[in-house]
Amino acid sequence: MTERLKIGIIGCGEIATRTAQAIADARNAVIGMVMDLREALARDLGTKYGVPYTSRLDKLLSSDIDAVYIATPHDTHAPLAVKAARAGKHVLVEKPIATTIDDAHKMIEECRRNGVKLSVCFIHRYNPIIQEARRLVKANAIGEVISIHTWTLIDKPEAYWRGGYTGRVKDDWRMHKDRAGGGILIMNIVHNVDYLRYITGLEAVRIYSEYGTLATHAEVEDSIVVTIRYSNGALGSIVAHSCARGGIGPLNPGRDRILGVKGQIILSNPLLVYVTEKVRGYDLRVNTWNKVPLRKTNPRRRYVEETARAILADEKPPISGEDGLKALEIILAAYKAGRLHKPISLPLR
Repeated sequence: MTERLKIGIIGCGEIATRTAQAIADARNAVIGMVMDLREALARDLGTKYGVPYTSRLDKLLSSDIDAVYIATPHDTHAPLAVKAARAGKHVLVEKPIATTIDDAHKMIEECRRNGVKLSVCFIHRYNPIIQEARRLVKANAIGEVISIHTWTLIDKPEAYWRGGYTGRVKDDWRMHKDRAGGGILIMNIVHNVDYLRYITGLEAVRIYSEYGTLATHAEVEDSIVVTIRYSNGALGSIVAHSCARGGIGPLNPGRDRILGVKGQIILSNPLLVYVTEKVRGYDLRVNTWNKVPLRKTNPRRRYVEETARAILADEKPPISGEDGLKALEIILAAYKAGRLHKPISLPLR
């Protein structure tokens, strides 16, 4: 029988229900215990999967689990990860890794000091769209990348700010900057920031932004526009709104686009790619838009399985704490740039 990583879940709210299912479905992982300060939530999840539940963190950390998965408000990620590391448990943490650079460094160092692994749950890296786009870029299909753009329009209902999309947990933490760290950029676009870095291999070196809370009763931003200069000189942009009534609409062919000197990739399903030269290993027509078929997979399950495989083999997880730090730096630099009304250079000091 395949060795399995025994994972304890900290926080049994909305997103944890999806990851719990992914752990249960994984070939090399199993849920060991679940914990939430609201005992009813822990009982609900524990009963569903037939595992022990508790409202006490110390009880979970003293159990025979190998690792924890943290799915709690953003400002609690760091203190929970530190406690788990000191208890000798590996750490899988929901995005963002933390709300401050100091906290992210603390998490990375504490896990290293205690000999445990740290991974951030950037599940979109395992989306077939992202995987194929990365292969195309590495195959030099579009040549050197010269521009990267992401465009996200979300219509978050008023109820979201006090209970998420499902209302499973009644809590307004998402509304407050000190708890969430920010709005749509840190809550949602952190995924785009990570996977675009993963696809292209480019690092941001300078950032400017403007943002505001234009149509939402919350402290955090619901609208932001960011410009980015990358390490190779490429330009990038982020346009994101969580108050876009009607959402993305029917006409947008893809929310993310990567331009190269020889072509383009639109991150849609099917993946769209335009090339001006033949690409080795691909049957792509030149000077026309090609639809690239994609294999189906479950990104969240793939994340759990790949992370568990690395931990069981005593290897660094494919998505590390350092990856979480890189994404957080871009986000906090954008917030700082908008606050100071001037460009901010990376890395943040």
